[in-house]
Amino acid sequence: MKKIKTLLATVALALPIAVTPLAPAATLLANAATTKAALSTTETLVAATTVAKTTYHAARTGVPVDKIDFAADKSVATLTPTTKTVATKTTYSTTKTVDLSTGKKGAKSTTYVLLKTSDGTLVGWVKAANLTKGAYLAPKATGATKVAVKKTTPKKVTVKATPKQATTKKVSQKVTPKKVTKKDSAKTKLTAKKTTEKIVPTKATWLLLTKRTTPAKKAYTPTKTTPYYRAAFAADRPTVSLTKAGTLKTGTAYRATKAFYAKTSAKATAHEYVLLTGTGWTSTANLKTAK
Repeated sequence: MKKIKTLLATVALALPIAVTPLAPAATLLANAATTKAALSTTETLVAATTVAKTTYHAARTGVPVDKIDFAADKSVATLTPTTKTVATKTTYSTTKTVDLSTGKKGAKSTTYVLLKTSDGTLVGWVKAANLTKGAYLAPKATGATKVAVKKTTPKKVTVKATPKQATTKKVSQKVTPKKVTKKDSAKTKLTAKKTTEKIVPTKATWLLLTKRTTPAKKAYTPTKTTPYYRAAFAADRPTVSLTKAGTLKTGTAYRATKAFYAKTSAKATAHEYVLLTGTGWTSTANLKTAK
């Protein structure tokens, strides 16, 4: 019996000692702490607008980029921070903006713009207040650099005076007259102004679509100068955008063929819009039944 007990003790000492799971558990907790998901907030969608192409750039580093998910059945949006930031010295563009509000009493809405790079790559939503309007322009050469160039140029040309060198100086003074430079700059300014005047952005108004319907078979006539619009219905959410297409003629009868009800916000009252033959969509608020 003593030999058997001695053998069992020897075998037990030869086995490896079990490692406690405290170290791996601590490591897992540390990893979990460093990989916390970004907190999302749900805010009220006040407005969604399509604007003319506008350029932006970041004047400072660290401007955050957010992700926004829009609800399909109500006017709310989920705002989630990302790890991306807007690069400096880069020009971005946008054609879409949204206004979000926390819904708290007295809270102002915040405008976000959907940024894209020059090659069309989507960046994400960024607060408009954190950006600077306009394309990024590289800084011009400083006055110190110009002075340094002038000082180094005479040193290279410092040679014994000869008749040929004097002739060269006279010719260089006659080249590039100041009058020609002024005319060219004036032409450039006029061309830039004309180009700017031709660009007329067309803004679209976004409405919350409540229902579509078939109107009564009757004719309408405008009570005053009334615009009509082109309508674009969103495929993934109950919204419709209206873009002005023209003006109805007073005293002319138009027949309605289609209709829908929409409102400017969740708390607003819905209004009826009808599609008039030969024109477009308009609100019935400025129409009356034609005789």
